[in-house]
Amino acid sequence: RSVVRAQGRAGAPQAPLLRITAGPAHSSDDPIDIDSESEEFTGGEMEEETEDME
Repeated sequence: RSVVRAQGRAGAPQAPLLRITAGPAHSSDDPIDIDSESEEFTGGEMEEETEDME
């Protein structure tokens, strides 16, 4: 069970990282918007997930 929890936490931050990497690689002006939105969205989701998991 401990391993599953660790994977879940690592999965959340990893998803946004992949999106950010794909964003800038696609366009130069688009990544800025995606980065800002992704970071904000991730922060909210991560906070909620962390509370639920803990």
